[in-house]
Amino acid sequence: MPVELNLTEDQVQQMIEHAQNALPNEACGLLGGRDGSVQAVYPGANTEHSPVRYRMDPQEQLRAMDAIELSEGYMVGIFHSHPTGLPIPSATDISQAQYPEAVYIILARHPSGEWQMRGYNLENGRSQQVALQVGPTPADRSG
Repeated sequence: MPVELNLTEDQVQQMIEHAQNALPNEACGLLGGRDGSVQAVYPGANTEHSPVRYRMDPQEQLRAMDAIELSEGYMVGIFHSHPTGLPIPSATDISQAQYPEAVYIILARHPSGEWQMRGYNLENGRSQQVALQVGPTPADRSG
């Protein structure tokens, strides 16, 4: 089980924009990468069209998984939003988690409009928080 996941500021912004655009419903997507670092964000359509449930469009999920495999990475994370809730896993999130090797990231919209983000390992009906490390974009690191 992962204990940490590294993301860039741009990747976090991509997830927040996807969540913002999906309002009032939940947004969802996959994160591809390796060695505990995200390399690409794959936003997907929520076929549930619901503010409390999500299911990524199966065709988009397959395309994302193929792209991740082609990049020689693996699915390091799954993200979704809680438009009006807290960034903690719901009973549904925990019961439907099927990828124990992935970090489940939950983005929650605070009443102020700011987005909060937390990561979790979800396995065997339990959740454990995972550290999310957000660093500069690769271009920012070079100079």
